Amino acid sequence: MIAQARITSDTTATVHLADRSVEVVGADLPEIRDRIKDVFISSAKEQDRDIDVVIVEPDVRHHLQVEPTGRISARDADDRPMYGPDDDEPLLPAVTDPDSAASEACAVSAASAVSATSAASASAESTGELAAVRPHGGRRRRAAAPVADSAASSGSAVSAPSAAPAPSADAAPSSDAAAQPAPAPESRPLTPRTAPPADDRPRLQDLQTQTAKLTRVRATRGFPGFVTRLTGGRIAPAPGRAEQADIARLERIQRPLEGPRNIAVVNLKGGAHKTTASLMIAATLGVSRGGSVLAWDNNETRGTLGWRGLPTDHHRTAVDLLHGIDGLRAPGASTTDLDPYVRPQGEMRFDILASDEDPGSAALIDDTAFADLDEVLSRFYRLKVIDTGNNVRASNWLASVRSADQLVIVSTVREDTFNAAAWMIDELRATGLGEQVDHAVTILSHGSKGKFDATLRKRLLAHFGAHTRAVTEVPYEKQFADGTHLDWTRVSKPTKEAWLDATALIVDGL
Repeated sequence: MIAQARITSDTTATVHLADRSVEVVGADLPEIRDRIKDVFISSAKEQDRDIDVVIVEPDVRHHLQVEPTGRISARDADDRPMYGPDDDEPLLPAVTDPDSAASEACAVSAASAVSATSAASASAESTGELAAVRPHGGRRRRAAAPVADSAASSGSAVSAPSAAPAPSADAAPSSDAAAQPAPAPESRPLTPRTAPPADDRPRLQDLQTQTAKLTRVRATRGFPGFVTRLTGGRIAPAPGRAEQADIARLERIQRPLEGPRNIAVVNLKGGAHKTTASLMIAATLGVSRGGSVLAWDNNETRGTLGWRGLPTDHHRTAVDLLHGIDGLRAPGASTTDLDPYVRPQGEMRFDILASDEDPGSAALIDDTAFADLDEVLSRFYRLKVIDTGNNVRASNWLASVRSADQLVIVSTVREDTFNAAAWMIDELRATGLGEQVDHAVTILSHGSKGKFDATLRKRLLAHFGAHTRAVTEVPYEKQFADGTHLDWTRVSKPTKEAWLDATALIVDGL
């Protein structure tokens, strides 16, 4: 059987596992989805195996496979039964108001359920909206169990009385009234409360997640920013439209990820700006996210990523790391053990793993070696940006594409690089990797300042737009033309802005 999550509203969901059901509450729909995935990942870790799951939303079904490592991937739909309600059973919003829980606990009879369903239908007809109703019997009640048993044994439905209005604060009680003890609320039966199972008790993370964060964003730019600085924050206007867009873009880049992720940068033509793109993606991620980013040269011959980065006092490469991989697999291995093999890039806050300069040595990196390196590097980096070679049939090239959580296709606005990328797309689809292409991001890089064929550009936008999830453009940058190492301080602001846009699109796909 398959585990199932049912998203019942923008702030509630229920996850049905083999041994339990978990109610999930969040501030919004993205948070609900993230918390559902956390529950599935925890279950996969407990079982120490991959689990197949289905996430049910009102208009869509997500068929996924969840690994104990935290990796989540799509899978083909099938007809296996699921834990919890049937897939086609209507969704019912979960009760989140604690005061309404007692009322729901009392309304347990079939007559009450029918009445509630009829009322929902009548409301739907009067408002023009369809209400999604599920029988109450499909939901778990822990604290309400004793009441439910009592109601069932008596054979009658118990309804909760309406609450009496609170007395006015201005009305002083009379002496007689004060002397009389308060009457016992006979019409409201007391419900014994039992402690929830230990694994369902709220944790600190639950408390922090459910706590509303009302931090107000203050303007830092333009005249609103000037007012904020002038008054020391006592008067703090909201950011303007442009600053709000920049804040939203940065939040997209910085959003948390569910485990390590691979970004593969591809084109089969040399000079297509793959290495430049790999450096700029890694640098933008490093500066925006604060590190834990690797740019990895997975060229099957001699790559230039190591040359284009800041120089270091060693020249070790991926081949050297492969020879010392057992030490990095040790339980006590740390980032300091990795330092002799990678090249830190200073304020850009990412590292480079260079390819070997000897083509004969580089041949040691086949698909098996790539998998070994990927496994170890995933222990130390959240994001790996993989610069690839030019041979679509090289085993390490195919391994990097298959491992990619996000494929990035790079092309200059030139006929030869466009043709190479277009042929590569056809080849990937022919070899069963069409889903990678559908999910890909295309980056069109302008190789000269103000000089490009407008008709060719339109062809590229149309072609890649038909094949990939998103297409974006980055401008000509003089620093990139000389082939020297990347100097972040020399990169122009328009170029940084364009790469921020491209990187946000990339992280959206992770």
